[in-house]
Amino acid sequence: MSTPISRRPLRPSTGPSPMRIQQGGSVLVIERLLPDGHRPLQVSVELLEQFSALMAAEGWTAHVSALAFDRIYARERFLFAKRRGRPELAGLAMELLVWHRYGGRHGLPR
Repeated sequence: MSTPISRRPLRPSTGPSPMRIQQGGSVLVIERLLPDGHRPLQVSVELLEQFSALMAAEGWTAHVSALAFDRIYARERFLFAKRRGRPELAGLAMELLVWHRYGGRHGLPR
């Protein structure tokens, strides 16, 4: 008969924690990749929430936090909405794809 193994509960990942690792003569420093407030996708949260709501109205998911921080997920959702969504959703998806590709450099209002 084996004894049960005590396991700690799993905790969700919160990203890299600042840490220093020294091995030999080199030092590896892991810190925040971007300053607070700078997201990979530079659009307002309100615009992402609007996109998510339009997706939900059509029965599809789009998680706002994943759209803001995961460029691959965001691009996949925007392309899907552009191809399959109703005109309002497809138009917003196209605008978000431009933001995704070019950032704010092309004079978009949001």
